[in-house]
Amino acid sequence: MITNISSKNENFIPYIKEIWSNRNIIFVFAKKNIKGKIAQTKLGVFIILLQAIILTLIFSFFVSKFINFKIEYPYILFAITGMLSWYIFTYLATFSGSSIIQNSHIVSKIYFPRLIIPLSYMVSVILDILGWFIVLIYFLISYNISLNINILFIFLFIIVDIIIGFTFGLWIAILSLKHRDIALFTPIILTVSMFFTPVFYPVKILPEYLLYIEYFNPIAGVCEGIRWSLFGTPFNFNYFFGFILILFFLLIGLIVFIKKDGNLSDNL
Repeated sequence: MITNISSKNENFIPYIKEIWSNRNIIFVFAKKNIKGKIAQTKLGVFIILLQAIILTLIFSFFVSKFINFKIEYPYILFAITGMLSWYIFTYLATFSGSSIIQNSHIVSKIYFPRLIIPLSYMVSVILDILGWFIVLIYFLISYNISLNINILFIFLFIIVDIIIGFTFGLWIAILSLKHRDIALFTPIILTVSMFFTPVFYPVKILPEYLLYIEYFNPIAGVCEGIRWSLFGTPFNFNYFFGFILILFFLLIGLIVFIKKDGNLSDNL
């Protein structure tokens, strides 16, 4: 139930139960997120498909021109799977991270579990994922790529990707309460960090000492996991170190956010 008072509930389990009882609000905010994005252009929902195609073609063209490497399947598919992974992550990190500040006019007037606001982007990103999947399926059919049972794991890696993006967004939202510039600089930082992730180049071109560092990059694990599920390329289980690290930061982030929720409006 939405009230006009601040929550004093700082316990983890009761707070999660409160979110569940107010889960309809998540979909209200998710609908608002989707409408806000689509309303900005006359192309409506087709902008998601167009965005996926343009981003992939531009980046794949420039990278393939300047970096020489060999892969066992068409490079455009390599680029699409990398961009799919990266887009989900950056969407959630950026929008979840700025969600509390962007909705400060609501947060300061009424109370509901404020974690609902960044959580809503985990729902609204599904439409974007569907757009990317349409593009991916088109190219898989065009290049006559044969798939096997591993393809079922792609959904697991997509879920992991969503969790990673939400975790980063959660911490950005927490830190932005005191340092507003963090949310502003997030897109720039994420763009730069993309070049340290195998979105457009295979990890095999990295020197060995960098490869060990890459195992702690959770998005690298998602990129390689999706490619393994679709094309049967090698997947190193050392990437699970990065996934475990994200789960740790997610748990700590939730605890910190819940502690701050009761006085959140005072910090806006």
